[in-house]
Amino acid sequence: MSPDLRKRFEQVGETALYVAPIYADLKGLAPLLIQVGAAETLLDDAIRLAKAVGAADVRVDLQIWPEMVHVWHMFHPELKAGKRAIQAGGDYIPAIMAR
Repeated sequence: MSPDLRKRFEQVGETALYVAPIYADLKGLAPLLIQVGAAETLLDDAIRLAKAVGAADVRVDLQIWPEMVHVWHMFHPELKAGKRAIQAGGDYIPAIMAR
């Protein structure tokens, strides 16, 4: 983290809405797709966010991808799971809009 970003983070605190949206009023959000790898550093955060969004009465679809790490989508040229995850994200919007 850059010194400027660290200073700003210290000024606003870890519960600032743009630092941690989980503390925001989540009611009224559009349906949310969360894709996270099972080996992801932020797995617990993704699960907490999904619970908070669901508790706000917002549709949330949490996909936990086995053995995947942070931003595995970026490895789509070599990683079939990356291609499938991108496709699943692309399929999500039309499926939600059809409801």
